[in-house]
Amino acid sequence: MNDTNGTIAALVEPTVSSQTQRFFVTLAIFTISLTGLIGNLSVFMFATTLKTLQNSFGRLSASQSFAEAVLCGVFLFFYCPMVLLDIPTFKRVSAQVGLILLFCYDVCIFSHLFIAFNRLCAISFPIEYNSFFNMRNTRILIALAYAIPCFTSIYMHLANNCNLPYVDFGWYFGVNTSADCDVIRFYVDFCKDFGVVALIAIVDVGTIVMIKVTAPGMKLLSANCAQSQKKRQREITFVKQALIQGAVFATELVFFFIISGMQSQPVAIFLCTTVAWSLVHTIDPLVLILLNREFRNMLMKNPLTKRTTRVTYSITQAIDNTSSHTHN
Repeated sequence: MNDTNGTIAALVEPTVSSQTQRFFVTLAIFTISLTGLIGNLSVFMFATTLKTLQNSFGRLSASQSFAEAVLCGVFLFFYCPMVLLDIPTFKRVSAQVGLILLFCYDVCIFSHLFIAFNRLCAISFPIEYNSFFNMRNTRILIALAYAIPCFTSIYMHLANNCNLPYVDFGWYFGVNTSADCDVIRFYVDFCKDFGVVALIAIVDVGTIVMIKVTAPGMKLLSANCAQSQKKRQREITFVKQALIQGAVFATELVFFFIISGMQSQPVAIFLCTTVAWSLVHTIDPLVLILLNREFRNMLMKNPLTKRTTRVTYSITQAIDNTSSHTHN
């Protein structure tokens, strides 16, 4: 993701950061990215080992978590040493590394979109769900989640020389190099990201409505009142996840694209860009883990030796399994 305002670098003269400044910048991003890396690797591990996640949702979640883990890893193993030690070699290749970060971000939001549709389909069309999100179609969606960013975030930027080099003033990626880049990044990044996040919100609202509409029927299918209560609790968990993750992504976009352009102090620019960008990918897996008991339990046990419950294939159980693990 990059800055569309094109004003930060023009309004301020590049300055050399002090060692103290670089230390605290590195400490902040190291803490955020390390937490995000561990969180995303945990989700990836859960999604690939839990039997209840050996489905379309689990594979989409694993694919998304992998991209977010790569993004956090780049901040941890490239950005932190570059800033702390002021490595010229790293700075020279930072424009290409910035594109990798942008690519991973786009994979994340498109994966979120496909997961939102997956959730809506599971609630609205439980009988047809397995046909819609079979192995073949899931692989196609995962391929699209990676192919679209390849075009929008890499090809368009490289073709128009719109790279994302690291800027020492503000310690961020995303200086604009030309007026053409301003236009390209406005439509390719800003409009695209807000459009996808808005579409995710619309789909999630539709899912929430369908949860309410199908609630009476689900009560009739439930074996007992306890099961109905459990289903209700899972629906509440889904609503919390959708609202929190949607708000986090929308807030990050506003800070990165809009508020950052109003800042002239390096610390403020840093908070609105690099911190916001890395923090959103740390909060994302933490929301999923903290709001799902199964994921929290997995943190305390070895997933390879954990005894798993036999999975039933009734329609009610299939819906329960999907809704209990869904996230935006």
